[in-house]
Amino acid sequence: MKILLIEDNKDISQNVSEYLELEGFEVDACYDWESGLEKAIYKNYDLILLDLMIPVIDGVTVCRKLRQKKETPVIMITAKDSVDDKVLWLDTWASDYIVKPFDLRELMARINSVMKRNINTNTVYEFQDITIDLEKRSFVKDSKDVHITQKEFLILEKLISNKWNVVNRAEIIEYIWWEWALFDWDNKLDVYISNIRNKLDKKLVVTIKWVWYKIW
Repeated sequence: MKILLIEDNKDISQNVSEYLELEGFEVDACYDWESGLEKAIYKNYDLILLDLMIPVIDGVTVCRKLRQKKETPVIMITAKDSVDDKVLWLDTWASDYIVKPFDLRELMARINSVMKRNINTNTVYEFQDITIDLEKRSFVKDSKDVHITQKEFLILEKLISNKWNVVNRAEIIEYIWWEWALFDWDNKLDVYISNIRNKLDKKLVVTIKWVWYKIW
């Protein structure tokens, strides 16, 4: 998952970036509105963290400009918590906000909440040079169609529907084969995961301690 962080305070930016990277996110950091808005418009991000009080042009204006081009979810980072301020950032179509100073665990919870709300309406996912469209069941890599079997599709569907969480082997097996059949299907699951990685990208599906899986 790719996150764009637009925050002029470099200490806050570094702390947030390091924390999110440890949580498995890819983070691009910008310290001014101009480079941040340019990246937000011309690059693809899953989420944008936007400081309300960045210099020259504030975060509200940046968010409004962004909304003219893209619908990327935005979490406002603000030092203000009045009712008027809440109405203001809501009016920009920001997805959520968090007030400084904040606990990084709260930020993580808000990120998860926003992304879970958006995953239900989003059917197209991008990973490097790969585009996955669950609704159309299409898989494109390097502008070429990739054939995915029914079982491979179901595995990807299960992982993407839980994109911000790990999924254990038993959950995948039950989802695909409709019953608890761990001893019968455990080895076959390894084959399907391997096929997905070979067809699309070896880094697409992450294995965690041999028991859980997570989509990029």
